[in-house]
This record gives sequence, structure tokens and C-alpha cells, in this order.
Amino acid sequence: VYDIGLLVANDDGTYIVSTKMAAAHMTDTITVKITNGSDTTEAKTYSVKTYAQTILDGNYPETTKNLVRAMLHYGAAAQNYFNYKTNDLANAGVGAVASATPTTANSYIRTGEVAGIVHNGQTLVFRDRIALRYYFTVTGDISEYTFTVNGKEVTPVRKGDMYYVEIADINPQDLDTAFTVEVNGTLSVTYSPENYIVNMYASGSENLKSLMQALYDYYLAAEAYTAG
Repeated sequence: VYDIGLLVANDDGTYIVSTKMAAAHMTDTITVKITNGSDTTEAKTYSVKTYAQTILDGNYPETTKNLVRAMLHYGAAAQNYFNYKTNDLANAGVGAVASATPTTANSYIRTGEVAGIVHNGQTLVFRDRIALRYYFTVTGDISEYTFTVNGKEVTPVRKGDMYYVEIADINPQDLDTAFTVEVNGTLSVTYSPENYIVNMYASGSENLKSLMQALYDYYLAAEAYTAG
């Protein structure tokens, strides 16, 4: 629910509202309606897949269309990996995209040690945009440790027996960007989402390998699109 009183109108008087969609939800139907007291407009429905199809059917540059195709292939791979609506895949009827084997990432560096801290590794989180998490086991008092990401202090989040530091909202064209997490300025871990993609492509299950390939192709298409 959006309260129009809290929204700022555009110059033409229109309002924009949005909802975040995970990669696996590209075929989900989104329903929108406006309520004013007892009056309600007719519900309008849409989906990411429907929007993407308007781009593919329209007069747009090939870099734009290739980005949309890659996005839909990524969405379908996420559906298969998470076993979500696999009878309605986002890439149904969509042509192939430029592809390359993800084998080039080499930005992983770990140096230094801090007593009471064990670095447990990294993982990607698949939401509306990719997030990168660094996991640590902390045996001491968490308040005694300072965590930073690229020099900016952050607050670690507890999950089970571990803590994690998360870099959220990473755009697809930036998946090769390396982030450095430091603890007390001594333990340092540098890693990029591309590192994870390459590692999981090499060692993961078939569905995970397919997801990594699709995500990597989406990254390549986004790079080409933003380069103009």
C-alpha cells in the first residue's frame, strides 16, 4: 500500500510507485489498483515478462534487446534453481544471447588475522539485485571488532552461529567489482560477485551451474548496454 500523500508528483502530475521483484519472479502477475474511500479503480495487471516482451517487440537497439533477453534467461535459470513456477519460465520463446564461459575472475585476496575472528567464506544472495555476503565466526565480544567495506564502517548481522557483512544492491554490470571487508583494519578479504560465479560454475550442481552461466551472460549484456 502506498499513501499518495507521501509521494511526490512528477512535473506532469503523475506518480510513480514500484515493487521489488526477485529474479525468479519475472513471470509473476503484479496487480495494481487505486482506492479512494469506498471507490476503487479497476485492477490492472502486469509482469516483468510482459514488460520485457514490449521491448523485444519494439524498435529498440540490439544492445537493449540483448540485455532483456539475458535478463529473461537469468530469470528462468533462477526459477529452475529455486524450483519456482518452472512450468512458466521467463525465457519461453526467447532467443539466445551472447555467452562466454565464466573462468576469468581472480580478485580474491585474504590477508591478516584477528584473534577471535574466523573468516568462513562468501555467498551471493538473489533478490531484486544481487547482494554479496561475507561470513565470519566470532568467538569474542562482537563490540570489540570494527568491520568496514571499502573503508566505510558497517554493522555485522548475526545469523545462527555466525555474523555476516553484506554489500547489497549490486547492479548486473558491476558484478566484476571487488569489495574489501576488513576487521579491525588487520584481517582483510577482497572478493567480487564474479569470483563466486566462476567458483560455483566450476563446482556447483547442474542447476547452479546454469544459474551462474545465465547470471554471467546477464553481466556481459549489462556491460555492453551501459557502454552504449
